[in-house]
Order: sequence, then C-alpha cells, then structure tokens
Amino acid sequence: MDTLQIPFEFRLKHLINVLPVDWLMQGSPFLRYKLVTDLLDTPINSAEAKRLRKALDSDPLINQIFGMRNADGYWGDPRDIRTWWPKKNTTFWVLGILADFGLTRNDRRLSEVCEYVFSTQLTSGAFGWGPPPTPGECFTGILAEALAKLGCANDPRLEKAYSWLLQRQRLDGGFWCKNTGQPGKPREKEPSCAYASLCVLAAFMNHPVYERSKEANKCATFLLKCWDNRGKIKYAGHDSQIGKGWDKLKYPFTDYRILYYLDTLSRIEECSADQRIEDMVEVLINKMNEEGKVYAESVHKVWSSFDFGQKIQPSRWITFLVYRIIKRIMLNCSSKIPSK
Repeated sequence: MDTLQIPFEFRLKHLINVLPVDWLMQGSPFLRYKLVTDLLDTPINSAEAKRLRKALDSDPLINQIFGMRNADGYWGDPRDIRTWWPKKNTTFWVLGILADFGLTRNDRRLSEVCEYVFSTQLTSGAFGWGPPPTPGECFTGILAEALAKLGCANDPRLEKAYSWLLQRQRLDGGFWCKNTGQPGKPREKEPSCAYASLCVLAAFMNHPVYERSKEANKCATFLLKCWDNRGKIKYAGHDSQIGKGWDKLKYPFTDYRILYYLDTLSRIEECSADQRIEDMVEVLINKMNEEGKVYAESVHKVWSSFDFGQKIQPSRWITFLVYRIIKRIMLNCSSKIPSK
C-alpha cells in the first residue's frame, strides 16, 4: 500500500516506533537527557532522569559554551544584546540554546546571566536594540522564551515583558516591530512579520498562562495562513512570507525556518489536525534517510563543534527535534480519534 494512503496519525506512530534510540543515545549528555525526558517518557524526577541531568554539569560541549563567557559571566560585550542583529554566539542566542539543552536558572552561572539580561530590559517591559532604545517584538519574544524555559516564568519582570507583547498584537493576529503597523495606524493592513510572530508565539507556548490564551491561538492562525500565502506575498521589508530555503533544517532557531515553526506550532493541540501541518510534516519526513536520521541543511560556523553545526554527518540533535515534533503531533491527533 502507498504510504500516503495510510492515515497520517498511524504513519506518525510507525515513525515513533522505529525511532533510532541506540544511535541517539550515543550523543552528548544534553541530548540523552532530553531524549529520555521528552521522547521516551521517563519522568523528570526519576532516578534515571536525575542521573542524566547531573551529567550535564560535566558535558564537554556545555562546558565549552560556558568557557566562552567574558569576565562578567555572560557572552559577548554589553552592546551585543542591543545590537541589530545580535552575533550568534552572544548571550542573546546562547541563553535559549542552554535552555533547550535542559539547563535552568538553578545553575548559578545561568542565574547570573538571567539577571544580566533583565538589566537590559526597557522600562516598558520589552527588550530591544539601540541607541536609541527601541523595543522589538522579535527581541522580546526570543528573550522571553529563553527566560521562561530557564524557570523565570513567575518573575514579575518577565510578566512585564509578556504584558507588553499582549498589547502589541496586530489585526491579522501577528506581530511586527513597526508602530505604524499597529491597529489604527497607516500600515495596519500590511502583513505582520512572520518571524517576529513565531518568536512571540514560542514565548507564549513556554508560559503556563499564555500557552492557551486567545492571543496565542490568534497568532497561530496567522502563521498557518503564511503557509497558504507562500510565494504570494511580495516581500515588504520583513519576513512576511515562506520563501526559498524556508524548509532547510537549521538549529539554533535564529531564522524563520520550518523546524522552529513546527517545533512551536506542534505544541498547540488544535493545530496538529490541520491539513497544513500535515503537509509540512511530510516535508520533514521526506528529509529522513533510510535509518530515520536527518542532516542539518543550514548552519552557523560558530557552532561547528556541535553536530547541528555541520552538514557532513546526520545530526542527532536535529533528528531528535524532528521526532519530538512528530510525537507531539501524533499524540494530539490520537487524542482526537473517537474511541470505539
């Protein structure tokens, strides 16, 4: 039978059943920790998860990242976090990477970095670039997501950042760092910036209150329409369309790409049954080799020590991210199958 004739949710279940666990478990300690907790259903408070979490303290690659800090304990110089667009190996991006690997602000080194990031927050609650101080939805979304993942969700300062974001949602449900694009302004009908919208939605989906908010659902609706409009929207000076190279697998999530998109929208149960999500997941599946592994297709050279920073060998980390997306969508689809 043609695999495309098999119901989508059953195809996903088959893929999860043939997950290349042995190969993935040969990866770095941070990968093994995330694999067992996110994909293999090992309770985070179990002895095995705690043992693997402890191993992160001596992970050579994580220690390599911490070894790149400056004398003040963060990455880059004071202007980097407020530079348009931040360097790929500075605090702006590194914080989110370490959060993705499973670290939290309970690590004293990261607690200090979180305080540094909060020190750069604007009075409005937003984060942005300058001079002059300019708040940005993308900047605020990226840093809010990282801080929430690190365990700062209940911090009043982070709540202020989320409050600012909630006030900035546009008529189409997305976000854009142009005041002239706000409701009632001259450019209100122009499409939102898809990347900024994705950054904000990712921040919402990592917050226990906002992950199920009407604002999150409205933003997700806008992002799904971007798939419908791929190739139809003329570039308007911001990421308003799905264009050439959008489907290239890439980590860290520093660009508007399919992996970041699906990693975010797969958290929303209502999106998983959407035909557009199914079409995009087919793109991911078609990138797997016969062993169920995938390659990084776009990289940042500053991360060449990591398997997601090279294209020659399959990337365990990106393979893990793909399977995590598939599992989330499979579970969401399964929950909608009527019981007999």
